[in-house]
Amino acid sequence: LKSKFDKLYDSDEDGADKKDFYQQQKDELQSYVDNTRQAMEELADINYRWSGEYVKIVIEDMPYEFIDKFNPATPVVVGGIPNEEGLSLINIRIKRHRWYPRILKTGDPIVISVGWRRFQTIPTYYMNDRIKNRMLKYTPEHMHCSAVVYGPYVQPGTGFCAYFLKRAHNFGIAGTGSVLENTPSIDIVKKVKLTGFPEKIHKNTAYVGKMFNSSLEVAKFEGASIKTVSGIRGQVKKASGDNGVFRATFEDRVKMSDIVFLRAFHTIPIKKFYNPITSLLSVTAMRSIADIRRAKNVPVPNKADSHYKPIAREVKRFNPLKIPQSLQAELPFKSKPKIVKTNTNAKSRAVVMSKHDKRVATLLGQINLLNKDKTKKQREKVQKQKEEYTKKRMAEEAEADARRKRKRKTYFRIEGQNQRGPRD
Repeated sequence: LKSKFDKLYDSDEDGADKKDFYQQQKDELQSYVDNTRQAMEELADINYRWSGEYVKIVIEDMPYEFIDKFNPATPVVVGGIPNEEGLSLINIRIKRHRWYPRILKTGDPIVISVGWRRFQTIPTYYMNDRIKNRMLKYTPEHMHCSAVVYGPYVQPGTGFCAYFLKRAHNFGIAGTGSVLENTPSIDIVKKVKLTGFPEKIHKNTAYVGKMFNSSLEVAKFEGASIKTVSGIRGQVKKASGDNGVFRATFEDRVKMSDIVFLRAFHTIPIKKFYNPITSLLSVTAMRSIADIRRAKNVPVPNKADSHYKPIAREVKRFNPLKIPQSLQAELPFKSKPKIVKTNTNAKSRAVVMSKHDKRVATLLGQINLLNKDKTKKQREKVQKQKEEYTKKRMAEEAEADARRKRKRKTYFRIEGQNQRGPRD
């Protein structure tokens, strides 16, 4: 330790020539720049220009609209970055702008302005629940969500803004966000709910139809979990024929009136649409479905199955459970049915009492009446005593409070006089 301390802090003859780490790195960088400049000066015939210098660019065969509509306040960017010329899926984080009055919908073409690029694309919004990426039909109202668009490579962390070409509101910016990553592929799923009906039933096995259309679809869902409305769980086994009927096993026997459900997640394809906007003079842009319907005066399809209807289900009446006598004899006592036979005619049977029984019943009724009256009087007496005691305690508490108040007042008056001191 002493040698390390002496090496760091003791002064020697070469102390003035020592440089810290920052100065060494700065000198290396400067030597690199000097070597580069010297090498480029030797290659002066390639017309190399350093960054920050002004150059003149001559472009031939320019359209006359560019000269006619030229605005000096709008800069024109010439050039690009070679490693950002390719196209790929871009994973972004987006949030609807708080001043934009409507939420954004998956599938509506939108313009992304990132860096010096502007391009129209079709976003697919989704939310990650730590297990899978679930598609969102609409963006959340006051929260961020993720989206996938198709476009050129963008540096992660770059901010962007999104807007629609046809402005329908006073505020134009529809959403803002940042780029997360460039990815070649991504799996986004949405929930599907398939229904089917039993066609043949044999014990715990059933053949279910009207859920799939072909044996190929059944093969994709082999081993999937299914469930009936009554709560019986099952599993898809194998296809039976080419019409979509499949064999399934359940944990209990199902009925022909049951409905079989299959809840699954389906991977949706990402729409790879990229339309660069290079000029605002003549833009050939994709329109949304709502704009096309509005332009052609086509009404929104009204499907009867899409309307909510009141669910009316018949109450199923199950037969009572009957246990054979031979099986009941083998069951333990706690599991045996406890059926007590009662005589229903006993209540309706008239009872004729003798004279002695009548006198005994009358005497017992009088004794019970006296006992009830005595108990009532005793309860009233106890209640009255309790009220008197409560009043007495309240009066004593009030008198004690007044006494404590007088003592406190006297004590503080004397203390105040003592602190003030004797009068002159």
